[in-house]
Amino acid sequence: MSDPRSGHRQRLRQRFLAAGGDGLPETELLELLLAFAIPRQDVAPLARLLLDRFGGLQNVLAAAYDELIAVPGVGEHAATLIVLVARLTGRVQGHAKPAPEAVDQPALFQVEPDLGPLFHGPGEPDKPEMHAFVNDEIANSLAFVPQAAQFGSFEAFRAYLEERLPYNSHTTRDRRADDILARFFPGGRLDVPLTYYAAHCGSAQDLKPALFYHVLRAEPLAARVAEELLWPALPVGYVDREAIREFVLRCVPNIGVSSQNNTLRSLFMAYDLLSVGVRDESTLRFQIHAGTLEAFLYVLTAEFPEPGMYAFDALEEGPMRHWLLWDREWMRRQLYNLRDMGVLSRVSEIDTVRQFTLQLDQWAALRRYFEHPDRGKLALREEPTGEPSGGEVAG
Repeated sequence: MSDPRSGHRQRLRQRFLAAGGDGLPETELLELLLAFAIPRQDVAPLARLLLDRFGGLQNVLAAAYDELIAVPGVGEHAATLIVLVARLTGRVQGHAKPAPEAVDQPALFQVEPDLGPLFHGPGEPDKPEMHAFVNDEIANSLAFVPQAAQFGSFEAFRAYLEERLPYNSHTTRDRRADDILARFFPGGRLDVPLTYYAAHCGSAQDLKPALFYHVLRAEPLAARVAEELLWPALPVGYVDREAIREFVLRCVPNIGVSSQNNTLRSLFMAYDLLSVGVRDESTLRFQIHAGTLEAFLYVLTAEFPEPGMYAFDALEEGPMRHWLLWDREWMRRQLYNLRDMGVLSRVSEIDTVRQFTLQLDQWAALRRYFEHPDRGKLALREEPTGEPSGGEVAG
């Protein structure tokens, strides 16, 4: 642990070893555990977030992998470690012979772990844990995420956010920096496709859909509002504030009034500032619309990060339609544009078989696009040449 907080972690570890966990609060016990999965990041805010979300250390350790990975800031390593500790604890408790005079164990080990599969298969997805969507930080995300590429490390960018975010309180700046980093840079890494894309995309209109996509990926409640409330209301074109409030209360029954209001504000701000909808005091309005080729490329390769053949249905029934509300025919045209740039190797529409083939992963696709000599011309093209123009136009 060679990061600037290594002294704190060393003292925390020594206190744990000296007392066997007795006397340490749950926050510090979980912080110590997370430190082994996230070695170069202050994990105290993440420990507090997990305890608040699951209602205590015992519930954190009993949570399933899919529930943990849905929490902003919890990467694959941290989620796996937590589930592994619970699994090993269950085996030790299940096979150990009781001592003649057993003593109470610290709360860290008092857990009834989920003994189901460590990772759920594709056919058995669990719904992510619902929680309030507060502190949207949309305006600050638009301003600061494009600057991430200037920094050589996650810690340096975090320090920059803590210094520059427009809040008087250092505690507030620290907390809001955590919110931004957890949504857009989970796992404590800057070397992700979003960093490259945000630094190279041509305008705010290209960046906004990418940020909206990541916000909904990180916030299960916002994704559920998009899928189950707004998408079915598309023929009407609006949802009023109280309908959203009622939906939020059904998803998170114990949410307080303050968190309700913060969640509504965050949802309205996300849709409005990221140009997916238009808000007024009491209504959120939205409709099918076109995006930009750059944004389409980013979200497409985020949804389908590996090379392979994919059906149009997977594209049209996913976040690009249901979250971003992109026009179906417009999306079809962008597939042909990306084919012409070499990002896709094939787009096929034969009878009812409609497929596209990605030949690059997301990193390679983004670099191919931004280094393509004819990028500007293709981005302005309205209709691909020499291809059938059939297909339903979304209304």
